[in-house]
Parts: sequence; structure tokens; C-alpha cells
Amino acid sequence: MASFCKVSIMAFFLLASGAFLSSPALAFEANEQDFSLASEPSSSSDQDIIPPALRHYLFQCLEKLGEECRPLFFARIFIGEKNEIPTSCCQNLVQMGDKCHTAITNAVISRPEFSGNATLFRTRSEETWTTCSRLVEIISPGPSA
Repeated sequence: MASFCKVSIMAFFLLASGAFLSSPALAFEANEQDFSLASEPSSSSDQDIIPPALRHYLFQCLEKLGEECRPLFFARIFIGEKNEIPTSCCQNLVQMGDKCHTAITNAVISRPEFSGNATLFRTRSEETWTTCSRLVEIISPGPSA
């Protein structure tokens, strides 16, 4: 059961790394070989969790992070995997900026399935940011004084 949950969460992030931002009414259709997102019919009482302007900003952030890096950061922060983040992904994260990183983390935490562990996820997010920013600083130090 935990394995299915983990795969479902990863599939959710991989297949629609930003789609969850557009509607609170998303559901998974899963079988052993195919994971896809399907929108549930929205009722008139459904409201977007994230305002359109913020949603647009988050999509831009996710683009900067890069398709190959998103699942690695997601697994580390929200699943707790101790995966090694490639230097190139750390560079993407730092170039994307702490503001984007925090906004993405908060957007995921705003989902009911993640909100119960918000403190843990924020701690992992901060640790990931610190690790990557230190790595990037070592490999490309700023100008000398």
C-alpha cells in the first residue's frame, strides 16, 4: 500500500508537475502500467486553491527547475528519499531562486494530502536549498573582493 502511494505521488508530480495547481478537483486513474490525471467534474462550489497569477508564477518556476530535476527534488522533499541531486539540478534550483523554491514547496503543502506534514516538508525543503546553494557556491564562487 505504501509503495502504491509513493508511486502515485511520483506519477502525479512527473506527469503533471504543475497540473495540480490548476484545480483542486484532480483524481488519479491508475493501473499497473499507466498513470494519468483526470479532472473530476467541478461543482459550482469548487474554487481554485491557487490564484491564476500565482499559478502562472509557479509554472515559470517549474520550467526553470527543469523536467529532469523536478522528480528528484520532489522525492527528496516530499517522500524523504536520500537521493543524490546532480550538480546541474542544484544549479537550476539556485538559478531559479529561493523565492520560487519556497513558493513551489508551499503550493505542494497546500494540497490536503501533504498539509499534515508541512513542518517536515519545509525543513527538508530548507535543507535541500542549503545543500544546493553551498554546492553551487563551491563550484562557482562569486567575484573576489
